[in-house]
Formats: sequence, C-alpha cells, structure tokens
Amino acid sequence: MNTFYALNADETKVIAWLSYDKRQIITYDEFDRYLPQNYKYKNKFISRLIRKKILNPIKRGVYNFVPMGSLATGITVGTNLLPKIYYPNMEYYIGYFNMFNFYGLTEQMPQTTFVINNLKSGEKVIDNFMFKFIKVKDEYIYGIVEQKYMNDIIKVSDKERTMIDFVNRWNYQEAKKKLSAIIKENKCDVNKFIDYAVRYPTIKTRKLVGIILDEADISEKLSNPLLNSIQNSALISTSSYSREGKINKKWGVILNA
Repeated sequence: MNTFYALNADETKVIAWLSYDKRQIITYDEFDRYLPQNYKYKNKFISRLIRKKILNPIKRGVYNFVPMGSLATGITVGTNLLPKIYYPNMEYYIGYFNMFNFYGLTEQMPQTTFVINNLKSGEKVIDNFMFKFIKVKDEYIYGIVEQKYMNDIIKVSDKERTMIDFVNRWNYQEAKKKLSAIIKENKCDVNKFIDYAVRYPTIKTRKLVGIILDEADISEKLSNPLLNSIQNSALISTSSYSREGKINKKWGVILNA
C-alpha cells in the first residue's frame, strides 16, 4: 500500500476541511482551527502529514498543503507566493523581466523571479526556485496591483508601471520602438503612464519617457507636466559609454546611434 494514502479518521477530516477552504498555505498556529480544542498531539499530527506528503514545509511554522488529488504530480507552492511567505512585512512587487514578458513587451521567459522591495538585495534560492531581490527606496514602489494567483493574492506592477521599468531596464532604442507603438495603438493608459513618469525619482528615465511620448505623437498639453519636471536638469546621454550624438534640446538628451 502507498503509505501516502494511509490516513486515519482525524487526518481525513482535517484534509477535507483544508480542501474545502481551498487552503494552499497554512501556518502552525492556524492548524488550531482544524483540530479539536486543546488538542495535545498537534506536533505529532503535523509531523505525520509531512511524512505522508500532505504538508510540504516551506519555512519554520509555514506549510504548503498538497490536496490528495495532487499527490501524484508532486505539486508545490506557487513560485510567486514564496516572497511574501518568507518576508511577510516586506513592501514589494514582482516586476521587471517577469512582467515585461507578462505584458508582451518581450518574448523572453525569465528563469529568475524579480522581487522589487524595500527590505533586501541579493539572490536567493527558495524551494528550488531562484529569486533576485532588488532593494529600492519606498518612492519607487508604486503602480502596484493585486493579482489572483493560485487561490491567493500577489503584488505585481501594472502595465503602465511596467512600461516605466522597461525604459529604465531595457535597451533604450528597443524600448522606444516598442512603447511608442503601444501608445499609438491605444494599448495603455497614456495619462497614467505620464503620471507615473512624473512621479519616478530618476530624471534620466523621465527624460527618455518624454522622447518616447514625442515619438508616439502625444500632444504637448499631455506631456507638459513631465517636461516641467525636468527643467534646469543636466544633459544626459542615452548611452552609458558615450556623450557623442545628436542633442534633443527639448528633453536635454544626447541621442546616441
């Protein structure tokens, strides 16, 4: 007999309730809701479910519940849920290359999950998945939406915020071509995009967005708040290695070939 399925009556009852509640993550303390009051054998009960692969420990006191119907597939917790499980007090969003792909800005499928946050930097392997944590100041964390993910909620950048990150992180010439086409085809909220650009702390990114808006034939009336935000700022270059090229005087940018 497969010992994974050798369940006693109490285990069967708890598994049924967890399945009914559609629980994917459960903590040690939350188990009290599913066990008899003042249950003396809670630790042993949890240990048995771990041995039978019904629970998969994620970190101390936090478990991934694997429904009976999923045992054969070896299902684990969804990758994008892991950052908030490990760092519940972290302000974050899943973004950059993950969301570039999600919104169709690139065709590249990243093998790493990018977590932009206000707490930590560095790479970390969690439950066999690679994460890159990028620490930023609080003022960079905005334009975030909650997205349903495997019966839970995660935070991701919305399309217009992702477009700002695309300007900041991608090859500028490619970003200009892709984003100006999106704007011309009315496939984004251009007012929100401009508002996000005005709010973005890095002046270089604001200037590059301005050129993209001109490329997309956006009226000066709409783009003026962004233009006002970069007045009296230093000349910047689209290249990190050269300051030679045609100068766009309006936005104060050296346009490298």
